[in-house]
Amino acid sequence: MDILISNVQLYGGRQELLSDATLKLVFGTKYGLVGRNGTGKSTLLHAISERTIPVPSHLHIIHVEQEAEPSDKSALQTVLDTDEERNYLLNLEKIMLEEEKDKHEGIDLNEVYERLDEIGSDEAIARAGGILGGLGFDARDQAKATKEFSGGWRMRISLAQALFMKPDLLLLDEPTNHLDVHALTWLEEFLQRWEKTVVIVSHDRGFLNDTTTATMFLHNKRLRYYGGNYDTFVKVRAEHRANEQAVASNQNQRESHLKNFIAKFGQGHKKMVKQAQCRMKMLAKLQEEKVDMDFDDPYLRINFPSATPLPPPCISVMNVSFGYEGYQTLYEGLDFGLDMDSRVAIVGPNGAGKSTFLKLLEGDILPTQGWVNRHTKLRLARFSQHHLESMNLEEDCVFHMKSLDNEMPLEEARAYLGRFGLSGELATKPVKFLSGGQKSRLAFAELAWKQPHIMLLDEPTNHLDLETIEALAMALNNFEGGVVLVSHDERLISLVVDEIWQVKKGDMEKDPPEPGSWDTTTTRSTR
Repeated sequence: MDILISNVQLYGGRQELLSDATLKLVFGTKYGLVGRNGTGKSTLLHAISERTIPVPSHLHIIHVEQEAEPSDKSALQTVLDTDEERNYLLNLEKIMLEEEKDKHEGIDLNEVYERLDEIGSDEAIARAGGILGGLGFDARDQAKATKEFSGGWRMRISLAQALFMKPDLLLLDEPTNHLDVHALTWLEEFLQRWEKTVVIVSHDRGFLNDTTTATMFLHNKRLRYYGGNYDTFVKVRAEHRANEQAVASNQNQRESHLKNFIAKFGQGHKKMVKQAQCRMKMLAKLQEEKVDMDFDDPYLRINFPSATPLPPPCISVMNVSFGYEGYQTLYEGLDFGLDMDSRVAIVGPNGAGKSTFLKLLEGDILPTQGWVNRHTKLRLARFSQHHLESMNLEEDCVFHMKSLDNEMPLEEARAYLGRFGLSGELATKPVKFLSGGQKSRLAFAELAWKQPHIMLLDEPTNHLDLETIEALAMALNNFEGGVVLVSHDERLISLVVDEIWQVKKGDMEKDPPEPGSWDTTTTRSTR
């Protein structure tokens, strides 16, 4: 069933996000919902799923945003239990068989069997297991209790629950944030076969290109619709804007000519006054028909000031091994150096130890064998999702920046924030009212203030809009220091790094075999 709702008004707190907008969803279409951070993309998904926007009540909607609850249930059973009708019917069957009755509460056993057959109950276990397998859960993992998984893996279970249920409308908010390359590829192929309606918010340009067939653009409190994937949207929008600019230029010339005529002949000879009055009517009509220009938001410019140069190596890693107590060793025999010219991407499956690798470099954790030497004057700055989650939500952005240095002048704090698109009213908003992307920008402002020699970035593109990712890539290219980047964003990696180090469970390869379009040269195993 198609959805068409006009005059949509949407607020985020006191901020108006949509005004007189139209929500239009054609059944079976896969939409990419795009727009700048803070424009209200996640809020719109919430409003649809909670039916604040009056979506037809008979539609089954699932919004994937929260991780599955930790419990003693296995991952597989948690997914199966999502189907409440199947559970109810199986429970009825169990009661009737135990009581050796053909009816219970007016429901016939044969009716139960017929309905179980209609909903494909016998194939449910295999189907749920297939979905979990695609998202990275092997048979052993599927049998583990959900409470044994990290938040990222429970998020995958939540995604599996939604895919298992096949809702009429599936809402996905940054579904790629917790997926490694293999799970991401599987999800892309799964969604390509999906026959119902999907709305996806994602910072991953490649994912949007591979999964969506239409684009919803949230801009200037309106929703604009484009056919095709994200790259098609960018191309078509550029063509529309060029055409609008040409029409607007022509209208401005005509308007200027009419105004000059009216000013010159508006008073004086009757014949000329009459012509001037006619021109005034033409001017009024022209102004009514004036083209509605699709202006871009101001381009966000990010800047990371560089520290004074340090001679190499800034970090020396010598014969390092590491493993958490009671668990498998993550690294053995690591030997390498990093300096202010290093541009390295760390890639690999979830759980292989990519974030742990950054913690070792920073000194948050100590190696179980070997040592990590750092230059005495080295300044490191690390971006991580944990850092975002630990921010004081009641503070505003200016207070957050001043807390880094009690003597920081207010003007300097605002200047740092302004460089990262947090100016004006945004700078004085409590952190809890910021979108995920705006919180990331605040963290980037903190990194810039530290003026590091080397930046350690753990999934920096999560929650960023696509324009901000481009600005971040430019800023990292202009940064005159070292960058060690953990990311699954192929585009950012291709724009920023010189080397790719692949982490596997038990080893690390420097410049592994080519994944996608990444350029690689040599391979070195450290175990």
